[in-house]
Amino acid sequence: MKLNLKLSFPFVKTFLVSIISFVILLKLPPVLFDAKMEAKVFNFGIYQLILNPWTENTQWDQFLTPWILWVSGLISKPEDLVFILNWFTILSGVIFVGFIAHRLDWLLAISLCFILSSSPLYLIFQTWIGFSDPITFLLITLYLILLYSEFLPKLKILYLSFVLFLGMTNHLFQMLALVFLVNVFYLVYHKDKTKILLGAYVFAFVMYVLFLFYILQCTPIGWNQTRVSVFSKMWGNEFIRMNQSEFLLGTVGLFHGLWPFVVYIMYRMPISILGFVFCYLLSMMTYDTGRVFAILSTPILLLFSIQNWQTANFFEKRISILFSIGSIIICKLYPLFYKWDGKIIYLQ
Repeated sequence: MKLNLKLSFPFVKTFLVSIISFVILLKLPPVLFDAKMEAKVFNFGIYQLILNPWTENTQWDQFLTPWILWVSGLISKPEDLVFILNWFTILSGVIFVGFIAHRLDWLLAISLCFILSSSPLYLIFQTWIGFSDPITFLLITLYLILLYSEFLPKLKILYLSFVLFLGMTNHLFQMLALVFLVNVFYLVYHKDKTKILLGAYVFAFVMYVLFLFYILQCTPIGWNQTRVSVFSKMWGNEFIRMNQSEFLLGTVGLFHGLWPFVVYIMYRMPISILGFVFCYLLSMMTYDTGRVFAILSTPILLLFSIQNWQTANFFEKRISILFSIGSIIICKLYPLFYKWDGKIIYLQ
């Protein structure tokens, strides 16, 4: 009987933490990031793609989201799209938090739940409607989970490469940047995993080349406008205009209420500064600066939070928890916003 109780306790703990995180991620972001209609960005075009993703209007580098929603058959009106993508964001967080509770520490899991719910990423999820970001976030959280899971090397390569492949079909350049950042900083602490991560990259690349050949040769989808064409415009005067405008507020908006926690992570793990700077430089080459930075920086913030916890003492862990809870309070102290096209867009 005692043995059964001992065996079941981790699962009970994981279940309870998952329920708590579900409630937090369901209720808290809509309250923290409640936005007027004028502050929201709607991707109206995706609804037509979901009705039929096999058209020349589908971007070859952002295929998975419209395809998977088309296959699901759950979208009959635009409101369905909003509802389902919102559930992707919630479940992604719950799965990740539940894994951390089971694999590492339930206190760390709750702390990360507060961090996610008050993060600029969830601000973006509440304001940028109809984009592929929720599925990208789901896939990168699965990638992080696999990194910290124990599998035989060949199985780990297979699982990681499959998740990376799916991410590349969902948003190619974004997923490549995300996985590059996560891999680089993961290897700082786990150098023995280099061959596994390289193997996953190679296998995913081969699968993606075959996929790309198929959709370009055998479907109406063509070599249409991609992020490459957007990047090509972001040089010279346009780059200067975008990034010198509202520089101070734009910097505040990178993390909003998470700034105390992020500064603490930077203090504890100085190499994290390099990661956040790299995310910022990439986001500076896009019009949706705040959105891109939030998507790129959140996974490595989660990674550094895990690594910080694993080396922290009792007192340092309590500081992390206090900062994660404090992020929610800070988010209510001033009007929140995001930066787009060099302009500050206030939620209210």
